[in-house]
Amino acid sequence: MSRYIKINNKILSYSIALAFLMLLTGLQVNAQTRIISPYSKYGVGELNNNQLSRNIGMAGLGYGYRSNKSVNYLNPASYTKVDENSFVFEAVGYSHFYEQKTVAQAQTSNYSSLGNIGFSFPIIGNKLAVGAGLKPYSLVGYKMLDEDVGEYAGTVNYLYEGAGGLNEVYFGTAYSLFDNFSVGVNASYLFGNIEDKVTISSRDMEGFFSTNKISNDNIKGFLYNFGMQYERELAENREFVMGLTYGHETNFDITRSRLIKRELPGQTGVDTLLHNSTTHDNQLSLPKKFGAGAWLKYNENWSGGIDFDWQNWDDFRRFGDSEELQDSYNLAAGIKFSPTAATYTGFFRDITYMGGVRYGQSYLNVNNYSFDELGMSFGIYIPFSNDNNGINLGFEYTQRGTTEQSLIKEDFYRVNIALNIHERWFIQRRFF
Repeated sequence: MSRYIKINNKILSYSIALAFLMLLTGLQVNAQTRIISPYSKYGVGELNNNQLSRNIGMAGLGYGYRSNKSVNYLNPASYTKVDENSFVFEAVGYSHFYEQKTVAQAQTSNYSSLGNIGFSFPIIGNKLAVGAGLKPYSLVGYKMLDEDVGEYAGTVNYLYEGAGGLNEVYFGTAYSLFDNFSVGVNASYLFGNIEDKVTISSRDMEGFFSTNKISNDNIKGFLYNFGMQYERELAENREFVMGLTYGHETNFDITRSRLIKRELPGQTGVDTLLHNSTTHDNQLSLPKKFGAGAWLKYNENWSGGIDFDWQNWDDFRRFGDSEELQDSYNLAAGIKFSPTAATYTGFFRDITYMGGVRYGQSYLNVNNYSFDELGMSFGIYIPFSNDNNGINLGFEYTQRGTTEQSLIKEDFYRVNIALNIHERWFIQRRFF
């Protein structure tokens, strides 16, 4: 008797080429992304949290979610659910639209970005599996103008600008300790730049130096997240899953570059007052995080779940500055409906329908105002020739902030599109 594993070269080549192309595209899009949100100046920017391909229409829940056709990086213990001899690949992209209001003004803006590229496959049956991917961790992009009237300089303008963000490359592994119980860990490498710039100028005072102060923080380091999941079959076509995750507090190194330059109005040339670059160890502290979730498959048509997470942003530090952030939490609930021939026919029978809501407190606390977030989402999954491969389309709406206390109210509208591929890469044959 002999045994060998035959790799489907066509699928392998196609998947690797697609992954490589989307990786390059993702890096380019993220490098050019410039969001317009004044609140992204706090912390490490606007966080990109749950971007799961299969769950973008269910408020992004995933701590208790377990699927053989999805890369669930929110809980690395889920990797062991991938079928033996299978390979799962997914990529998520989105367009984000802002509507921002004050008491007297309003504006709209938008940007597009990569949400997540990931893949997963088993190593030893359903006992040991791995997952890996790339996604943006945070985005920074703001532009604000303030002015001050002085006795000698007249009206002095202060233009505050910021750009950049952090990227995350993660690699995880999961192991099934015994039937229905898995543990896992994700090791992530965070890297990126955050630039803050202040331009000071005056239209009233002749000979006033226009001054630029630019600070660029290059941040890099490793981050670890741990997870566990317990799955139990309750009855035929009925399953229950519960999951827990934990990410400990982590310190990162920062290489800070500072540049101060000035110029006289109407003249060429720049006078550089300061230009240096220094590396500081452990000067960025990301706080610990805890997540818990449950998922219930009620029958072959209906399933749903609930998630809760909390992060200790009150302990955030950047060069010793807490930026007066507050602890954040998020509660999300979602439901999924998969029709059968008895309920729908034709094209609509193959589509899966999703919906979700979430409510939470962000880490923003400005002018002693605590920023809550309320969001809702819905989505559909459209399979190709079978349920293994398909496209997820999702829409999200979120509201935060207020027009009171000289603050800005923001409404978000986000359209998601995700490609999901589930293939049997390895075919095992026996000859006698």
